[in-house]
Amino acid sequence: MAITEAMKNRWAEIDAVVREHRVMLREQRDHRKLRAFAVEQGWDNGSDFAAFKRALVKIRVNYVQVREETFARAEGENAQRAEQLAQMGDDLAEVWLWVAAEEDKDSGEGAFAIVDMEDDPVWYGAFHDEDRVRQAGDLVSAEQSVAEKAVWMAHKALEACGHEVGRLHVTTMCPQLDEEKLRATGAKMGVAVVVHVDEADERALTMAQTPGFMGWQERDLTELVATDE
Repeated sequence: MAITEAMKNRWAEIDAVVREHRVMLREQRDHRKLRAFAVEQGWDNGSDFAAFKRALVKIRVNYVQVREETFARAEGENAQRAEQLAQMGDDLAEVWLWVAAEEDKDSGEGAFAIVDMEDDPVWYGAFHDEDRVRQAGDLVSAEQSVAEKAVWMAHKALEACGHEVGRLHVTTMCPQLDEEKLRATGAKMGVAVVVHVDEADERALTMAQTPGFMGWQERDLTELVATDE
């Protein structure tokens, strides 16, 4: 793509604004604040934002590095929060869910299911193409995706009952789950995650193999929460 005079003028304009605010921009330790500044200036489109990142380099700010450091801090905080939740007593409200997925390597189609302790479905059906965790044809990523959905479901159920924190017991047939990631995901939502692996327990797999779809909105989420009261 040829660089036009208009593009050069736009880059110079962005450079000038960044230089004007260089002291404040250099102080930022969270990439979201840098992005917010760009949005405020109207630079939230692809070409302008790329020019903004280049302009930051000129004032010795590396946007990618700041973003990675932000994520690293968040991961550390989530891990610490997960440990705190794990140490909480047995009087926490609890949710018990069973999860499973299946994948057809030839067709690339996959399905998942979440069931409760009575083997009743909570959420099941085909994976959406835009699923951010599952990779078509890869069973482990599909199992990770449905486990993360269960964490989110537990959060929604606890929230529906007015609990700020609680514990999820999730049973899976997949021993390759990233349990640390699940616990960190739960920590963000106030959910202590306990993973049980039982490769012989096919109750959720049976539901995943059932044709059709059931959205989580069809269940009374309060039914999923058990307390000692």
